Amino acid sequence: MAESESRVVMIAVDASAQADEAFEWYLSNLARDSDSVKVVHCAEFHLGMSVGINYDEKQIAQITDQVKKQQNEVDNLKSKFVDKLRGKGPNDQALKIKGEAFILTGKKPGEAIIEAAETHKANLIICGTRGLGKIRRTFMGSVSDFIVQHARCPVVVVRK
Repeated sequence: MAESESRVVMIAVDASAQADEAFEWYLSNLARDSDSVKVVHCAEFHLGMSVGINYDEKQIAQITDQVKKQQNEVDNLKSKFVDKLRGKGPNDQALKIKGEAFILTGKKPGEAIIEAAETHKANLIICGTRGLGKIRRTFMGSVSDFIVQHARCPVVVVRK
């Protein structure tokens, strides 16, 4: 791919320091003005209440407040990363990178990211890693491992 050709770079983020590190790594090492960046976040909304139970007005109000709070957190996360694309680069140059953020729901994070990469025809996926130990990774699974194993494009896993 020529230097001036547009490429689609998908960056998987969450609220972790590792996601910040991966995003900053992209800006410092790979960013081009011609890039089209797709920032993706896999939102998992947790209500902390059982489904199928009759709730009174107070409980419904609590659920509504909880959903609004989680939605605000997701919106702030989206804005944070999209604003960085329109900010200053590592040498204080103004960035002109086109970017948009997507919230993915309804699937496991790894599966959702792979599907989004295919839908948006990503040329590259960038993600961070939490560095789980071997035992925790075996039982919990690793989103970055899943992406590396299933992506149809190159993947950069940024370790902090």
